[in-house]
Formats: sequence, C-alpha cells, structure tokens
Amino acid sequence: MRLMDDDFMTIVFSGDNKLTEFLLRILLDRTDLTVKSCLTQKEMHNIFWRSVRLDIFAIDMNGKQYNSEIQRADKGASERRARYNQAMIDSHSLKKKDDFSQLPETYIIFITEHDIKKKGKPLYKVEKIIDGESYDDGVHTIFVNGSYRGNYAIGRLMCDFCSSNADEMYYTEIAERVRVHKQEKGGTRAMCRAFEEYGNERAEEARKEKAIEVAKDLLKEDVLPIEKVAAIAKLPLEQVQELANQR
Repeated sequence: MRLMDDDFMTIVFSGDNKLTEFLLRILLDRTDLTVKSCLTQKEMHNIFWRSVRLDIFAIDMNGKQYNSEIQRADKGASERRARYNQAMIDSHSLKKKDDFSQLPETYIIFITEHDIKKKGKPLYKVEKIIDGESYDDGVHTIFVNGSYRGNYAIGRLMCDFCSSNADEMYYTEIAERVRVHKQEKGGTRAMCRAFEEYGNERAEEARKEKAIEVAKDLLKEDVLPIEKVAAIAKLPLEQVQELANQR
C-alpha cells in the first residue's frame, strides 16, 4: 500500500491536522496555512441523486475549505468530477437565509498518479478569465502530477506518495505516520479495522445507489403505485415521491 492508494492515504491522514497542514503547505506553496480541522472519507449526502465521499476535507483557521483527492485512474480526475465535488461542498456550506457572499473560499485538489495534461509540470492550476480579466468566484481547482520527480518540494512529496517503503521517503513527517500504520502492531490493527469499516460503508452506498436505479426504472414503467415502488426498492416513501416528481 502507498499513499497513492486512497484508502491507505485516508487512514494515514485521518484526524491528523498537522500532517494535513504539512501536505497543503507543500501543494499550495504556503507557510501561513494552519489547519483547524480535517476529516477523511467525509460523505456529503444528496438524498435523491449522487452523493460524494471526500478523501480529505480540511478547514483552516480563516474558514477556507480544502478537498484533497487521490485519483489513480485518469478518468477519475475529470474536470466535471472536480466540478461536482465543488458543487456538493458548496451545497453544504450555507445555512438557510445565509447570503451567497458567505460561501467560503474553496480549494479542490486532485492528486493524479499520471500526468493527465502530459506537459511535465508539477501541477496545473485552473484559471478563470472573463474578458481578459481574472474571474474570482472563490474556487481554486488544482491537478497535481503524481509522476513528477523534479528536485522541488512537490517532486519529493510525490515520490513519497508513490513509495511503499517508509525508510525510502524524503519527509520524516510522512514517513513516521506511514511506519506507524504499516509496521507497528497497534497501527496495523487500526488499519485493518478501518478497511473493514470502509468496505461496509461503500457496500451500503452501492446498495442505496442500486435501489434508486430500481425505483427510477419502476417509475418509468408507470404501472405500480408509489407505495409499491418504495417497498420493492426499499427506499423511504418520501424519497420515491421526490423521484417521481422529477420525471
């Protein structure tokens, strides 16, 4: 297992504000960033459509939000995947009657195993322009080239992310946490429990998505009452009613 494997990465970074802060400071080339809280495998629910599970979700002392994702498959790091993550984070950022100006500044960071833009750069920042001027909506989208090995901080960081051996890592901050989970008895036990929990959660998520698809198919046929569709799909009646309203 390497940090480039998202399940292992989220276990290593789980609840570790300092390690997450270390990661973000390198990726964003900042020394003033202080992480107040971080969660791994944070699920943001959309009860009627697709939910998302964020690898690392952090908030700094100024309220800025950071979503860091590992994507080994190129197709998993699409522009629209980043857009959906941002949309789900935004939808959970405001309470009723909050003004839109209160939307926090948000960073969407995809760490990809390969150089998806094939230009050899350590990272690619999305720049938004309107009539030649910067368009600032408070969203910063960055794709990090996991195959980059230049003699810079990001190159060393990506080397560590792709290494399975803590003794060969550049950064002791990362190596120590990896060593705990791969070599020490307490850490390996915690890792095994975490993998089991993640497996159960993902199985339940897949079941819910399948149930929604079953309900949609039954609603298209338009031969069964809503109550019967809910019973067959094993979904709440209110959710099936909403699906019916959206046809």
